[in-house]
Amino acid sequence: MTLAIIAGLGFATYSYFSLEKEMTQKLESKRFIVPTEYYAGPRVFSARNSGSPDGIESLFTKQNFRRRDYDQRLLQGDYFIADREQCSARLQLPLDENQIGCFAWVNKDISTAKVDSSMQILVFQNDSTISKIYIGAPFQEVASVFGEAPLLAQYIGNEPLMQKTVTLGEVPPTCSNAIMAIEDAQFLEHGGISFKGILRALVRNITTGRKEGGSTITQQLVKNYFLTSERTLKRKYQEFIMSILLESRFNKDEILETYLNVIYMGQNGSFQVRGYGSAARYYFNKEVSDLDLSECSLLAAIVNSPGLYNPFKKPANAERRRHLVLDKMKGLNFISDSQMTEADNKPLPRAPVTLATETAPYYLDAVRKQMEALKVPVEGLRIYTALDLESQQAAQESLSNHLNNLEKTNKHIKGLKEKGNNLEGIVLVGDNRTGLVTVVVGGRNYRMTQFNRAIDGHRQVGSTMKPFVYLTALMNETSEGKPYTPMTLLNDEKQSIKFEGQNWAPENYGKKYYGMVPMFYALKNSMNAATANLGMNVGIGNIVDVAHKFGVESELKPFPSLTLGAFEMYPREVLQSYMTIANLGLRKDISFVRKALNAEGAEVFTFNPNDRQVEDPAIVASLISMMKQVIISGSARAIPLNGFTNPAAGKTGTTNDNKDAWFSGFTPYLTTIVWVGYDNNLQHKLTGSSGGVPVWTDFMKRIGSRFPADDFTLPEDAVKVVLDEETLKALNALQAPFDPTSVELVFKKGTEP
Repeated sequence: MTLAIIAGLGFATYSYFSLEKEMTQKLESKRFIVPTEYYAGPRVFSARNSGSPDGIESLFTKQNFRRRDYDQRLLQGDYFIADREQCSARLQLPLDENQIGCFAWVNKDISTAKVDSSMQILVFQNDSTISKIYIGAPFQEVASVFGEAPLLAQYIGNEPLMQKTVTLGEVPPTCSNAIMAIEDAQFLEHGGISFKGILRALVRNITTGRKEGGSTITQQLVKNYFLTSERTLKRKYQEFIMSILLESRFNKDEILETYLNVIYMGQNGSFQVRGYGSAARYYFNKEVSDLDLSECSLLAAIVNSPGLYNPFKKPANAERRRHLVLDKMKGLNFISDSQMTEADNKPLPRAPVTLATETAPYYLDAVRKQMEALKVPVEGLRIYTALDLESQQAAQESLSNHLNNLEKTNKHIKGLKEKGNNLEGIVLVGDNRTGLVTVVVGGRNYRMTQFNRAIDGHRQVGSTMKPFVYLTALMNETSEGKPYTPMTLLNDEKQSIKFEGQNWAPENYGKKYYGMVPMFYALKNSMNAATANLGMNVGIGNIVDVAHKFGVESELKPFPSLTLGAFEMYPREVLQSYMTIANLGLRKDISFVRKALNAEGAEVFTFNPNDRQVEDPAIVASLISMMKQVIISGSARAIPLNGFTNPAAGKTGTTNDNKDAWFSGFTPYLTTIVWVGYDNNLQHKLTGSSGGVPVWTDFMKRIGSRFPADDFTLPEDAVKVVLDEETLKALNALQAPFDPTSVELVFKKGTEP
């Protein structure tokens, strides 16, 4: 017995000191949970972009900016809206009659010393566009400015969460009283364990038959921060010892502050909501310091069971639990009868309009993979991404709506859905000017499947490859020694191509052939026979070289079928190579990350797009003019018919077996890639026109219309030529009712007709 007692005391002593060491190190560091912080890209405001004061104000109020009068000094997180006269007075600049007013702000991450010189001002035209942009004072005109980069998410490893650490001084006493009233009324009196609470819970469990816990706030903190929720004697023993230790080493304020920062407060999509700071933002779109009695009592109600008392999903439960919290507070004389009645009668908050919660984790997955490739550990970093939340949301909705519609109205796809097959898709968007990727939708819903098709999907690209065949031709000469141009005639007749002892006979879609047609006509109508013949003439190896030069990294085997895209690529390679086309042969390496800072604020990564001109701009401009015809009157002509009329170019992509449907298109500002298909390679029988084009069109109508309707730049060594009806007839380029009677094309100088 003596030995048993000695052994028990020895074990208890060892447990005490080992647990004390672990707990002290964790708490004294004041780093309750050490997440990697991810920031979305700031909203970019450029001259001539669409915008209005009211619309932009809504963006800033969502980020808790404070409105001030136009003649007041702006501090961090302040903004004002002014009419023409007020704006002119503030800027000391005359505004013309078409300029209706201005919007000014100072971002929150500006140092106090730079507040005045960092004010940013947008001046608006009466046509709802931004006419001038200034930064100062003294005010200087600039081409673009940036909004605040919003905190998007925090991760512990691969576990997504939302957490904003707050001090106890920021938490209203009403919130502290509310949580103590409902969870631990003797918090300020006990030493970590409340024997009264345990006894009371035991009695109620016996008399009512309902389970009631007797854990103190200190015990809940230990369980949430140090231990797990498993119900074992060992865990309960550790909780008991560590709660006493916690109270002996730290004061009540430190314990309560830690508790309010780590307690689980619910789920926002894939993200855990941790602590009162993030809960205040999620449930009320407020800072915790601005919460009133009704809101504090609701948070205290949620703590017990965030799923059961979620005000958005189970309002009756939430109201009943909030009433109980208020009643407990009144019973402890924390509030009066009138305060309770007023708080009890306040409506519950409405569910927030959250952006891209279903798909934003795909973007963050792409970020982590980029940092891993760079060999930069992400733990504890602040990573500033290029994610445009509004664009991500629009892409998510455009894709989801189209796929849902196909599963309801397309007989074949509906049948596959009924057998448990879910149609999937991706959207990737890049900013041509910066090389930054602003949207990554890797599937319909990250919680359903974490496979990131936009980054890791390796699919056949079909006719997406054809522009590189035509670009290679434009860089070379025909067998007669003449340069290829958009007007060069190609033979679109079915024929057998011999290669390494085998015959290959590519067929056109619908098995219709058009005879001798000009290059631009063959490309816009995605003619397989003409393209394959052209590819054999210019050399498969040359096509491979051009594709690699523009950004394709996957292995391309020099087979004739490569001309029609009978090989796999990653969507990000399609994005990279098409952005190089959009930039007239200027290749910019793409990136999901703008910069990353360590805990000391030092930059550990800064994106440098590494610009290099990989092809003659005049030749690429000629290709773009041909790809514009795809949208004007070719396989993607539904785009302008459905409302997106800004100058754009692109190419549909349909694999021979109808398992992959693509549309890859670009304006001078954005390149957007869409893919639709099944993960298990089922045949969906869609084309690029029916699978990809509707998603691209809907997205670009919502986001692409932000930008001016500018045409692509014409290089110095290029010339525009308009082909009239007579010329088009002679070229056999008026074979369909929708073929236009005049076509504008670009030629390298010296090759024009």
